[in-house]
Amino acid sequence: MKICGVVAEYNPFHNGHARHLAETRRRLGEQTAVVCAMSGNYVQRGDLAIVEKYRRAQAAAQCGADLVLELPLPACLCSASGFARGAVSLLDALGCVTHLSFGAEHADLSRLQRAAAFSQCEENELFQQGLSAGLSYAAAMQQAVTAADPEAGALLSSPNNTLAVEYLSALQTLHSNMKPVAIERIGGAHDSTDTPDHLPSASYLRSLLAQGNPISCRPLMPEASFAVLKQAMEEGAAPVLRGAIDCALLAHLRRFTPEMLRRYLGGEDGLEYRLADAIRGNVTFDAICAAAQTRRYPLARVRRVLLRAWLDLPHHIPPEPAYVRVLAIGARGREILRRMKTTCPLPVIIKPTAARRLPDALQPALARDALADDLYALACPAPTFHVGGGHFRKTPYTLP
Repeated sequence: MKICGVVAEYNPFHNGHARHLAETRRRLGEQTAVVCAMSGNYVQRGDLAIVEKYRRAQAAAQCGADLVLELPLPACLCSASGFARGAVSLLDALGCVTHLSFGAEHADLSRLQRAAAFSQCEENELFQQGLSAGLSYAAAMQQAVTAADPEAGALLSSPNNTLAVEYLSALQTLHSNMKPVAIERIGGAHDSTDTPDHLPSASYLRSLLAQGNPISCRPLMPEASFAVLKQAMEEGAAPVLRGAIDCALLAHLRRFTPEMLRRYLGGEDGLEYRLADAIRGNVTFDAICAAAQTRRYPLARVRRVLLRAWLDLPHHIPPEPAYVRVLAIGARGREILRRMKTTCPLPVIIKPTAARRLPDALQPALARDALADDLYALACPAPTFHVGGGHFRKTPYTLP
């Protein structure tokens, strides 16, 4: 049996995600099992997921995923390279995944692989010059790659291409045997309100939910996924919006000096001073981010640093998994889990009791994850969901 890994956020799961799973199986065979490495309650753009992780995993399982695993928290709040490395490390550690499928605006695998090879050269002089000139990491890298290979560099102008390149780079760095499968992404571009063929961007769906307009999402999502979202909203568990944590965030972050913030930056590059000033001079998460961001400090990075500081997630913690947490089990999920018993060296958590039996060395990672979930719960609309301890109560959704 072929087993294909997919890295996703499913924030929320929409028609484009369903198309990607269907196209993956069309390429590899209809009997291909799909394992999704999915972001938990925090996402890579530096935000809270619009719906909590177990519900999003349920939607994915009902729409074609066979097994949904949680991406490590440090990877979720990392740059594109760290996000990709954490995801590929997780899927590779399972020991039974044969392929890795990902979307890209331009699914030319040869060009993507050339860009991936160049992007690993951080000692490149032009790249370092770009950083010194105040460019962001991504912009400096695109400049360096474009100078060496204009066709490959042009790919890095798209966020989806950038992640595709990082997945390929991680496969190379980790010497993984997973074979890459690039699927052309079609539909609405990131942050676009266009929905060609009812294929939206997830950001557009989130904007509809934030505006209190869930019914407009219905034709843009598989019926099962919309049903999960609808139930979450009816119960007061969604939408989860970052504005709900403004007071909690400020109450914690105003204790920080610039020197203390460096722990979450990974060094001293000036952002710590902008952040400290912004934290004291503003009263909302969005206003802090707007005051701190510049061309050198992109908005997503500012958001990630703030959330890492709030969650006490230092920069030095690696994005690779300490253990495997199962969020949902689909049609072929049990068979994959049986294979993992002999191929995966990491502890696998299905039931909450298994988490408590983790070795002492892994307890700090478990404590960080539990705290992150407890703080996320504070942003749910209904106070009944604000109670902590969900990390040790919730169990995976299992497809009947």
